[in-house]
Amino acid sequence: MTLRRNWIALRLLSASSKQRDETIGTAKGMTIVPTSENEMLKVQCAEVRFRLFECGRFFLALIGAGVLASAAFADAEPTILAVADFEFKDTSGEVRDQTAEHEARLKAFGVALQDGLSGNQKIDLVALPCQAEQCTIKDPGLVDLSKRARTASAKYLLIGQVHKMSTLVGWVKFAVLDLNDNKPVCDRYLTYRGDTDEAWRRAAEFTARDIEKHCIP
Repeated sequence: MTLRRNWIALRLLSASSKQRDETIGTAKGMTIVPTSENEMLKVQCAEVRFRLFECGRFFLALIGAGVLASAAFADAEPTILAVADFEFKDTSGEVRDQTAEHEARLKAFGVALQDGLSGNQKIDLVALPCQAEQCTIKDPGLVDLSKRARTASAKYLLIGQVHKMSTLVGWVKFAVLDLNDNKPVCDRYLTYRGDTDEAWRRAAEFTARDIEKHCIP
């Protein structure tokens, strides 16, 4: 009888010790302390699952950022702009007839202006059907110009005038019209000095930069 009681006591003591060891082997503070190969595998699997979860979150964040960036670039469509020929006005009062020179400079001004604007990726230039003829706000007129610009699929129309005030001072007046309501997006004028080929060319280049900065939506 005594032997049986001792044997039961030993079984209970052994079970209590095993339970205590398992408890210690499960957690010690915040660090997992495995006590067997099975426990080690469980810990390793948990760490792998956690790292995969973190990697998944990282790649999802990258994918989301890429989608947002693509949407932003898709929304940034170029401005479709038609450029009318600029007019010329001379109030300098000079006696010498310079009509031929001014016509050549005005034509070169238009070419330099369009070259400057065409280098901007935010602008898509379209040609007006009247480019072979007069294509100004006086001939064929603003109403007809607007119709032709819409026919060419333009959303905006650039019109302007070069005004020679004197031998030394000139003005470039221009406006960009929104063809949806024919209201100006901008209405500006710039001054330049000199009445030479170089002065007109620089005036055209500066006008193109000013349009890019102040007149393109």
